[in-house]
Amino acid sequence: MNKEPLNTLSELENWAKNPAEALELAGNQGTLQLDTCLRHLPSKRLTCRAIWQDKPVIAKFFYGRGFNGLLIKEALMLQALKKSSINVPELLHSEKQADYGVLIIQYIEQAHTLSSFFWSQPEQLEFEARLLAVTRLMLTCQQAGFDIKDPHLDNFLYRQGDVYLIDTGDIGKKTGQLRHQSAVQNLALLYAQLPVTLDQQAFQVLIKGLKDLPEWQGLNEQSWQQALIRQRRWRQKKFIDKKVFRSCTAYICERTNSRFLMAKRGVYSKEMALALTNPDELINKGKLLKKGGTATVARVDIDGQAYVLKRYNIKKPIHSIIRGLKWSRAAVSWRNGLLLEMLGIPTAQSYAMIEERWGLLRRRSYLLSEYIDAPHAWDIYEDEQYDEESKTQWAKKIYALFLLLKRSQISHGDLKAQNILCPVEGPLFIDLDGLNSEQSAGAYWRQFKKDIGRFDISWPTKWKANPYFSAFSDKLLADD
Repeated sequence: MNKEPLNTLSELENWAKNPAEALELAGNQGTLQLDTCLRHLPSKRLTCRAIWQDKPVIAKFFYGRGFNGLLIKEALMLQALKKSSINVPELLHSEKQADYGVLIIQYIEQAHTLSSFFWSQPEQLEFEARLLAVTRLMLTCQQAGFDIKDPHLDNFLYRQGDVYLIDTGDIGKKTGQLRHQSAVQNLALLYAQLPVTLDQQAFQVLIKGLKDLPEWQGLNEQSWQQALIRQRRWRQKKFIDKKVFRSCTAYICERTNSRFLMAKRGVYSKEMALALTNPDELINKGKLLKKGGTATVARVDIDGQAYVLKRYNIKKPIHSIIRGLKWSRAAVSWRNGLLLEMLGIPTAQSYAMIEERWGLLRRRSYLLSEYIDAPHAWDIYEDEQYDEESKTQWAKKIYALFLLLKRSQISHGDLKAQNILCPVEGPLFIDLDGLNSEQSAGAYWRQFKKDIGRFDISWPTKWKANPYFSAFSDKLLADD
């Protein structure tokens, strides 16, 4: 264990990259022992759990250009929030050295972030209680003039009915109550982080939280849903469009003149990396699921785990030139799959994407995704093993799945029955290279009508349209 005083920031940066062993730093008010790295922005900030004066604390380090101003701003904001009776951890100590500063903050024990809770399929009563608590905290902040520009769910802790705001770096202070337009935008950004599947339940909780506030009484579900769409598109630009094609906390990027690979950091093992050095061989050894001119799909095994590997083929030389200057279909599917995952819309998980490249030209591409042993929607209505009741229930579940696209103003682009899988947990989307999440309301509505029309005709020849789904088609196409 290093017990030397911190003379340079290199020790701190090195520990953040590999925090397996605790690091001790000498300070003005005693030794600070770092034990768990919570967040690291290289050359800028480090947040970690630590031991100080024999008790657990949060240590937040600031360094790099302008660090002193950021340190002072966060310390003052913590004090201002506390003065306004808003739940924040206590600021226990602040210290400035020549090239860094640190805030030592109360550690809230036996507390949990709200992000992990809301994505764990919570019970209805507990869901309502926690969402109402964080909503009321947000409203209290807004009424006191605090502008929470990035109300990330991980910036709130919940403990025994109380919610604490734990990251104040992006909070501004206004004179008087926050303007209503800004208040709507900030609250919608908070709610936009919930799975789309919870939108209707969440709106009922929101109405309960707003019942005593006159300025919010004109809010209706349709206008609120549009606010959610705007904020989810902002999050898409920030987290999907910017991050899924470069190395970051969540993803690994490997780039050469002949190959470009993206993979989820949490699943990209040595075995997966080795197998994907030759994806064609992996397909040849796997079980062929589909062979066509545009794509080849196989079930493959990597280290005893089943996956689906899809190769997007190049049909002709001219096709290679036309496609080569655009993002590949695998890259588009990778991005769209991660978007649906972020929104909570059911889809097969995407794990890795590869593009073969020849200089600036993209050639064949590959997508590795979750293998789900389940029938397609087409099979449900063609296979005699499914009785009338099963077919009726699956139609209801598929309708509910389509509603998630409609609520999110997203079109699929190839919504045939073969592009919906039906495991026992419920239906989900596959084949996402035609998905569009950035259309105007009018363009989306025209494309969504085409989606439903495509779905309606993708059935056995004995039907003109699926009789179990026709009533749901009418509901989907009703202009809300």
